[in-house]
Amino acid sequence: MNCPRCKSSNHKKNGIVCGRQRYKCHDCGYNYTVEIKSTASSTTVKRQALQLYLEGFGFRSIGRFLGVSHVSVQKWIKKFGQELEELKSENEISIVELDEMHTYIGNKKYCWIWIAVDRVGKKFINCSFGSRGTETGQLLWEKLEKKEIGEVMTDHWRAYAAFLPETIHTQSKAETYTVEGYNSILRHFLARLRRKTKCYTKSLEMLKYSVLLLMKYRNRELTIFHASSVK
Repeated sequence: MNCPRCKSSNHKKNGIVCGRQRYKCHDCGYNYTVEIKSTASSTTVKRQALQLYLEGFGFRSIGRFLGVSHVSVQKWIKKFGQELEELKSENEISIVELDEMHTYIGNKKYCWIWIAVDRVGKKFINCSFGSRGTETGQLLWEKLEKKEIGEVMTDHWRAYAAFLPETIHTQSKAETYTVEGYNSILRHFLARLRRKTKCYTKSLEMLKYSVLLLMKYRNRELTIFHASSVK
């Protein structure tokens, strides 16, 4: 962008103002910022895109609905994911339920999502991504073990016994009803996790952002939305 005062193209970068690049003209010394393109989407549109995504729409559907490129939608969701803070949870949790669910990445490559929920608090606690083996479960448990946990409920998958303390661990399909319900929330509200869909995950990075965004959204922790936005 040329200097608006003398029209010179001889300039240098001179900091950021209100999120926009500022320049200083070498010829007249005038400071100016880059104008926002008239075609640039507003924060409101990006927020709408995120909410539609977390209500089960795919990128292309959102693009058609908002009249924007689906590539732009994908970039917005990725940026929201990159800016996420850690999930919030209590340091004392009376009952934690764990479960694992599978999905695909790219050309039908299996990926397992391990999920921990607070039965009493009715919240997602954390998650990990990888295989269905012990190592992925261990990664999830490492995120939880510093908390004071009363009991841990799982199904009979053998990997759990390798890393969960026997004194607080109960294996019973009858005791995982909360986490199984939260699994269904993930599958229902993320198009990429549905069993029969044209939406699919190309990268583990986007899968992680998507799952964590939905967890934060359902926990009412996404500051971009008002607390009353999730029903």
